[in-house]
Parts: sequence; structure tokens; C-alpha cells
Amino acid sequence: MVLGISLGGHAAWHCILHDPRITTAVVIIGCPDYTRLMSDRARLSKRKAWKESSPPGSDFIGSVDFPQGLKEAVETYDPAGLCLGDVSRADDFFAGDPSPAEQARLLPILKQSLQGKRILNLAGGADKLVPYKQGEPFYKWFKKAISPHGWLSEINVTFEDFVFEGAGHETTPDMLEEAVRFIDESLESASVRLKEVAAKI
Repeated sequence: MVLGISLGGHAAWHCILHDPRITTAVVIIGCPDYTRLMSDRARLSKRKAWKESSPPGSDFIGSVDFPQGLKEAVETYDPAGLCLGDVSRADDFFAGDPSPAEQARLLPILKQSLQGKRILNLAGGADKLVPYKQGEPFYKWFKKAISPHGWLSEINVTFEDFVFEGAGHETTPDMLEEAVRFIDESLESASVRLKEVAAKI
């Protein structure tokens, strides 16, 4: 199990995706789309690499602010980056279902990474440092994909997503209450599975 807050929330996404020992993640004010988050920060801070390309931001990926090594790491470990394959692609990948070819690429990867896992995402509706909207395209895409009739339904992953209106970049008592509830349910679920396995031995 992993729980992370802010940068730890980003790391929690990486852990649940890449470590088979971790089956439950609680992400608090984190983001699954590092490229989108950093691109927005570059725009807001008027970074040279953002301003001086035409149109603005078109050369940000691969610039000194987002070098090739970082791009490759994001495409390997970041949830959105892994799904995109190429974070510099121009199409709006998360706006709809992946093509059959993309599904064929992603299904074995996500099945191996997330089969039967549980994820709770908690965000502040007024968070300006890690705005919920930067992860929202991925969240919507992922929820649709894992829904009963979605193309990822067979991986049987649990994903709960809560936005706390008025909350900023902080961990509120209501967030903690949801986290404790989710952890309790996850531990109970794990206990039931262990008993079922033991009964078969």
C-alpha cells in the first residue's frame, strides 16, 4: 500500500503502476499527467522555452526546461505518459477511446500493471499548485476505459476520484476521512482474499 501527498502523490501513481507488491494507492493532491502539469506551469510562469516557440509551447517538450531525458522518463513511468507513448504527440489522445492498435498496445501493459488494484484520488477544487483540471482528461479517459463496458473493464481495477470544493493545495480533514475509509476497505478486501486462498490450500 502507498499513500502520497503532493509530490508524494505523483510518486504514488508511479508506485501503483510499476510495483507489483503495491495493490492499493491513496493519491492526495497529486497528478497522473506530469507533462500537462509542467506545461501549464511553464505557460503561467512565462518560461522562455514556452514563449519563444510558435505557437507558444510548441517546442517546450525537448527544450532545456523539459529535456529529452525527462521526456523519456515521463513516457516510461508517468501514467499519462505511458499511455500516450509520445508526450509530444499533437492529437488529443484522452478525448476519446484509443484506436484498436492503441488498445492492443496498452491492454497488456495496463493489465500487468493494474490488474485488481485499488486507487483513491483526492484533489482540492481550488488547488492552484496542482489543479485538478490538469489531470482531468486522464481521469475521465481512465474511468470510461475501466467502466463495465469499457475496453479496460477486464483488468478489474477500482478507481475512486473525489474533488473537495474550496480546498486548495492541502490535506483537509474530509480528505483524511476518505483516505482512512478507503484504507480500511482495502485491508478488509485483502483479508478476505487471503482467507479464500487459505481455504483452497
